[in-house]
Amino acid sequence: MNTEEILEQYSKDFEHSKNVEKYSLMLFEKLKNIFPDIKKYDNKNDLELFKKGALLHDIGIYFEKIYNKDHNKAGAKFIFENKPDDIKEEDLIFLCCLVRYHRKSLPNPKKHNLYSKLTESDKIKLNYLASLIKLADGLDFGHLGLIFDIDFEYNPKLNFLTLSLSGNIMLNASIIKAVKKKKDFFEFAYKVKLKIKGNL
Repeated sequence: MNTEEILEQYSKDFEHSKNVEKYSLMLFEKLKNIFPDIKKYDNKNDLELFKKGALLHDIGIYFEKIYNKDHNKAGAKFIFENKPDDIKEEDLIFLCCLVRYHRKSLPNPKKHNLYSKLTESDKIKLNYLASLIKLADGLDFGHLGLIFDIDFEYNPKLNFLTLSLSGNIMLNASIIKAVKKKKDFFEFAYKVKLKIKGNL
């Protein structure tokens, strides 16, 4: 099965998957003008992997009880054991890690087997991209697609980044709270402090 077929068969919330894909790409597009290091990932193969990681991030919800693991770990395990047909063999571990780190703990090469198998350059790329999927998941807290636009303002002197959210009138403090909860990986990867504000 390819990525779309896996989603059709196992996704518990297809619209949320699409929202996280959309928000992940929005974040990337805005940030590449602030952090030029990530422009190197603005190519067909990396972006396709990035999008597939965003689409499949919650696939493990279906397999939590089967594998007796949290859904981020269950999703990574399922993908590792059932490589999507539209993924190259050499990209499989990277895709698993994109799914693995959309919630909870940060990558740890001493404890996390799949992450430790990545090259050093792929670990850096993984940190940059997976942290955006984690942030995008927070942006769709409630799975309602309430965010219409995002913007960043960077203060290089203070190394401080402000993320401004605008969206539906229903946008509320719970989304900002969710994004704050998921910003740890982003701050680790981009080596910056992140503040979130919304037009509530």
